[in-house]
Amino acid sequence: MSSTPFQPPTDWEAVYAVNPKTYVFGDEPSQIARTALHFFTMFGGDPQNAHALDLGCGEGRDTAYYAAAGLRVTARDIAPTGLAKLGALLQRGGVDPGRVDTALGDVREFHYPVAAYDIALAANVYQFLTPEEGPAHIARLKASAKPGGICAVGVFSPAMLAWGARVEDRYLATADDLAAFFPRHEGWLLLDRTEYWTYRMQEDTMASFAYAVARREA
Repeated sequence: MSSTPFQPPTDWEAVYAVNPKTYVFGDEPSQIARTALHFFTMFGGDPQNAHALDLGCGEGRDTAYYAAAGLRVTARDIAPTGLAKLGALLQRGGVDPGRVDTALGDVREFHYPVAAYDIALAANVYQFLTPEEGPAHIARLKASAKPGGICAVGVFSPAMLAWGARVEDRYLATADDLAAFFPRHEGWLLLDRTEYWTYRMQEDTMASFAYAVARREA
């Protein structure tokens, strides 16, 4: 167990604004975002005619990745500085900002249009909800994926508790827990379920994450 128990931030604007030119989680896309796009194209999806949701986009690394690949992206985050950093990433990559619909918004208030997205991504945002809220939002995220589309969701794993993290009141799930949201009999094909640990140098502690990626049958 780390000598420094992890306390999840409650003010993401403060986290991102410490250094407006530094990306807290880096500027390369997350593995879950890469996996979702990989499978979308493997099943014949055309990024140039696709629409992605990046819910809780943070500083924009996944949004910028999708937009650079040709997708239109709806990006929502609660932190103004995060969205400003997203704009800088798009500019740096020469990506048309018109491909991205950005707006401030709390995930709890997102309206989840039904069957609207070719890729519906919520990477490491639902763990900041309560245990009751998390599953309800995953259900709504699933419904927002188009037939033939990809749904990808990642959260803290319960293993975070073993490292002394103060997350008892947050939504936690194993990879198998997340996979169970996408049963075959409901028309889902599970494509990936991953759980991993990583050392977080910023907090001198271990962190554990789980994610699942699935395709809704066309």
